[in-house]
Amino acid sequence: MKKYALTILTASLLLGCADTKKQEKLLLDSVIAVHDKVMASDEQLMKNKMILDSLIKRGSTTINIDSAKSYLKQVDDADDAMSDWMHKFDAENKGKSHQEVMDYLTEQKKKITVIDSQINVAVTNSNKYLTTTIKK
Repeated sequence: MKKYALTILTASLLLGCADTKKQEKLLLDSVIAVHDKVMASDEQLMKNKMILDSLIKRGSTTINIDSAKSYLKQVDDADDAMSDWMHKFDAENKGKSHQEVMDYLTEQKKKITVIDSQINVAVTNSNKYLTTTIKK
């Protein structure tokens, strides 16, 4: 009887461990999915950054330099937020308990979701500005 109890206990522990690893993997995958979505927007962000920077450096009389600088700052801030997040993000989480990993990944998902919104706003606003400015 003791052998069966020990076998059941061991199996439960192994299944529980596998389940926690699966939970961690699923949450990590969801963080990475948001990251990948953000990276898709990053190309347009960089394009707009170069155009705004060029307009400001040329000192074109057809644009409002203060407005261009304001949109460039918004684009730079979004780019800096993404870069900062990427440098600090730790996908491995070695030596952390299951709960610590889940808490960390949950917090990182919140952060990258906020950055996603920040980048979307910066791209939308700078696109709108550049579209109206370049048409003049």
